[in-house]
Amino acid sequence: MKINYLLCTCALFLSPWASALDLVDAYERAKQSDPTWQANQLQYKADQLNLGIASGNLLPTISLSGNVTRKNQGENTSGASAGLNMPSSVTSKQIALTARQPLFRWDAWEGLKQVKTSINLSEINLRLQRQDHILNVADSYFNVLRQQALAVANLQEEKALSEQLKMMDAKLKEGLVAKSDVSEANAQYQNARANRMATQVQLVLAQEKLQQMIGPYTENLAVLRDDFEFQKPVPSSMQAWEDLAMGQNLGILQARMQQRYAEDKKRVEKAALYPQIEAVGTYGYAKQSPNSIMSQDGQFNQVGVEMNWNLYTGGRTQKSIKQAAVNVQKSEAELDAAVRKATTDVKQAYMQVDTDQTKIQARKAAMESSATVSKASQAQYREGLKTMVDVLLAQRNAFSAKQDYLNTKYDYLVHVLKLKAAVGKLSETDLEEMNIWLSQPTVDMRINKP
Repeated sequence: MKINYLLCTCALFLSPWASALDLVDAYERAKQSDPTWQANQLQYKADQLNLGIASGNLLPTISLSGNVTRKNQGENTSGASAGLNMPSSVTSKQIALTARQPLFRWDAWEGLKQVKTSINLSEINLRLQRQDHILNVADSYFNVLRQQALAVANLQEEKALSEQLKMMDAKLKEGLVAKSDVSEANAQYQNARANRMATQVQLVLAQEKLQQMIGPYTENLAVLRDDFEFQKPVPSSMQAWEDLAMGQNLGILQARMQQRYAEDKKRVEKAALYPQIEAVGTYGYAKQSPNSIMSQDGQFNQVGVEMNWNLYTGGRTQKSIKQAAVNVQKSEAELDAAVRKATTDVKQAYMQVDTDQTKIQARKAAMESSATVSKASQAQYREGLKTMVDVLLAQRNAFSAKQDYLNTKYDYLVHVLKLKAAVGKLSETDLEEMNIWLSQPTVDMRINKP
């Protein structure tokens, strides 16, 4: 396949481009299009309704009931001898309205407290999911930019090696170079070609992953500006970041709230040991046919207090209390694990960001030096001071150093976001700040996917 055809297929150069899609726009689309994020929001709304459900256990309830019964009985000789006419078949109809008001429902009160804790836990979960959503969208966005930059670098390397191979073939025909030199040039070209195809696949996969969250898009993505510069993390000390994590890390806050929820659950189970007392009032109407001297037709009402106390439930209550106590211990262990994980995450993220400056500077210097060495090797080869193997090796090192520099820049962007996430401070504002580092692309970076 010819290189010119590849350039057209990849649509990397000389193509018109539409207005670029920047990071903030991509996240706005993700909030509207990502089904996972929409499901998280709906779950949060559903959790909020639990408060009304739990409150209902402490409020009055009104029920309407009715029945129709038919009773058949044998002749009552004693009633007949007394002169009473007792029918052998009686139909009774009754309708009643009953109101109940809990007076003492300790289980309902403790259940209400547990639901309030669960709502607070749901809010923390949503904050954690929002932070993960921001990080995932940004990571996917920058991964597309990363793969685009690597695709351009690999394509440039392939083109340079293709031209080198053509030159070597021509010299071989003239008997100016050895066949081994041509074989070495062809091996380097084939390797670059394979790398370019692999990068194209990674680019398509990165685009697909981004589309899962933001939906289909046809625009180019805004790219990293050439004047991009490293910025030191603020605050500048690792201890300050650790202190922030201990107070704001969402994983720790989530574990603490889960511990409180487990403690509330234990109190709910203990509340089953107490009696339940309710005020009950009933108003209704009853009619019996055929009428007799024993009939009690007409309206009726009654008011009273009912108590229900489960004195023995087969041991279920005690076992439930013990189970809840074990879950409290489990939540304490999970809180300790969350604290340790947050400490490790913030240290790792801080050290990555803190050392990224040196890495970026070193990668950039290596890229510039290797490019100079590559050009010098080509000049020395023309003068007979270097072999073709030396030239190809220097050229490979130059493109490898360029790829390392590109990867380091995008690693730094992701590390900054992970550091903010480690202390629970990652928000849309961070995306807006990063958006300043992006600009309109000068070439069309879209890939024509099959």
